[in-house]
Amino acid sequence: MVGAYRSLGGAAPTVSDSGILLSSLHAQLRRSLDALSAQLDATGEQSEESDAAGEGRKVSAAVQQTLDRLPPAAELAVAAGAARTLIAAAAEDCAWAWRMIQAPATSPALVAAARVLADHATGCCERAGALLNTPLSGEPGDGA
Repeated sequence: MVGAYRSLGGAAPTVSDSGILLSSLHAQLRRSLDALSAQLDATGEQSEESDAAGEGRKVSAAVQQTLDRLPPAAELAVAAGAARTLIAAAAEDCAWAWRMIQAPATSPALVAAARVLADHATGCCERAGALLNTPLSGEPGDGA
């Protein structure tokens, strides 16, 4: 698959691109989580829930697919590798939470489970954001 992708002109992101890409993925996922929290707090807007949930699932899937193209966490700087792992966990939780509230018959138990997943994803995003804001080894401004 990598060969096919590269033959079409795309190249896998390099380690030096990973920090920028992780920051972008973090921002996208953060916006999706904000929308998810707002949706969980809202009541009775079923048609809008379906549209928002569909968009939220698309964002989560895009983040997950892009993370799959990045080098493994072990090949990245320690902070970037940890941020990659946290963003992956947050994207998975976010995707499942969106699926739960997109269900045609949402029960209070599903909403509660979606809220737990959203809270966990938010915590992962906060920790990833803190890691992404620390200078990476070998980057300008870190004294190297």
